[in-house]
Amino acid sequence: MAELNTDLLIIGGGVTGLCTAYLCRKKNIDCTLIESQETLGKKWRLAGGAMGNMTNRTISPEHYVSHNSKQAKKLLQTLFKSWTTEHVLAFMHEMDMEYEERDFGQIFCKKPVKNLIGTLVQSLAKTRILTNEKIQSFSCEQKDPKKHYIIQTKTHTIRCGKLVIATGSSAYPQLGASDFALQVARKWGHKTFPFRSALAPLLLPEHSPLLGLEGISLPVRMKSFRDGQEKADPCGIRALLFTHTGLSGPAGLVISCLWKDGETISINFLPEDNLLEKMHDTANGKKLVKNLILPLMPDRLAYTLMPKDLQERKIAELSKKDRERLIASIQNYQFIPKGIDTFKKAEACIGGIELDGVTANLESKLHENLYFGGECLDITGLLGGYNIHFALACAHKIASKI
Repeated sequence: MAELNTDLLIIGGGVTGLCTAYLCRKKNIDCTLIESQETLGKKWRLAGGAMGNMTNRTISPEHYVSHNSKQAKKLLQTLFKSWTTEHVLAFMHEMDMEYEERDFGQIFCKKPVKNLIGTLVQSLAKTRILTNEKIQSFSCEQKDPKKHYIIQTKTHTIRCGKLVIATGSSAYPQLGASDFALQVARKWGHKTFPFRSALAPLLLPEHSPLLGLEGISLPVRMKSFRDGQEKADPCGIRALLFTHTGLSGPAGLVISCLWKDGETISINFLPEDNLLEKMHDTANGKKLVKNLILPLMPDRLAYTLMPKDLQERKIAELSKKDRERLIASIQNYQFIPKGIDTFKKAEACIGGIELDGVTANLESKLHENLYFGGECLDITGLLGGYNIHFALACAHKIASKI
C-alpha cells in the first residue's frame, strides 16, 4: 500500500477536475488528481455529439435550475462575473481548439472535443494523475491548526490539506458515474438532494395517442405547469423528436429539467402560426380542416392531433367551440408524462449538494479547505453548453481561492 502526501487532492477527472488541476498547476501548487475510470474525461468526450458544446453566447442564471433558485442565482452571478463566454473561448485557444457558433448561441469545438482533452492532459504531464482508482473510504482528522483529509483506495492512502470533490452526478452510470459526491457530503454534514434524471427523454403515458410517431421531428414550444405556475424554455422554440417511448430532441430534453412529477406539459406544435387567424381568413373558408393542417406538419402527427370529427369539415362550417377544440389539440396539446427516462439516457441530473452549505468560492461552510464543484452541486444547466460552462467556472473559482 503506497502512502502519498499532497497539498491538494482532486477527486474526479471530468471537466471541473481536469481544469482545476490545470489552473492549479499554472500556480505551481502540489496537486494530485484521481479518477475512478481508466480514461479521463469520459463523459466530456461525448458532450455535444462528441464535438463539445463548451459554452453559449447567452450565459445567465435563467438557463439553470436548482431546488434553491434564489441561492443558485446569487452563486451563478458571482461565478459568471469572473468566468464569461470570452474566458471559455480563451481557454479553448490555449488548448489549440478552434470553435464554431451554432443556433441558440451554442459554441462547439470544430474538431472532436477529445482533442482538446488530450491537449489538456498533456499540459498536466507534471501533475500526479492516478486513474482506475476506486475509493474505498474517506475521512478527515484534525491536526492543529488545520484538518487533513484521508482518502483510501485499493492501492494508495492519500493525505491532503485541501480536497476538491468533482465527481459529477449519476448521469451515464455506464461511464462510471455515481453519487459519490453526495455520499461524501452527507457523511460530513452537508444536506443533499437525491439525483434524478435531467436532459433526458420524457416518457409518454401508456395508450398515449403520441406513441407510434417515432422518427417525427418538428419545432415546437413547450411548457410545464401546475396551479397556475408555468415554466418554459427561455430559448423559446426548439426541435422536438418523437421516440418509441416518449419525447426527446432539444425541446424534450430541456423540458425534462423544468418538469416535476405530476405537472402538466403543454405543447404548441405550430408555434409560428396563428391557427385562429388562418380559420378567420375567408380564403380558407371552403378548405377542409385536414387540408388546412396537413401542409403545416407531418401527416402522421396531423392526423393524430386533429379531432376525427372535424377532419372532413369545412373551415367555414366550424362553430366557435369547434375552432377552440382544434386549436387546443394542436397549439395547446396537454398531457401528464409518465416520468423521465433513466440515468442511462440522461445527460445530466437534477439535485446535488445543497447550495446553502457552500461559500461563493465553493468551499464547504462546515469543513475548511473542502471544495465541491460541477454537477455534484444542486445546479443544472439547460441544453446549450450551460453545464460545461458552469463546470469550467467552478474550476476557475476553486483554483483562484486555492
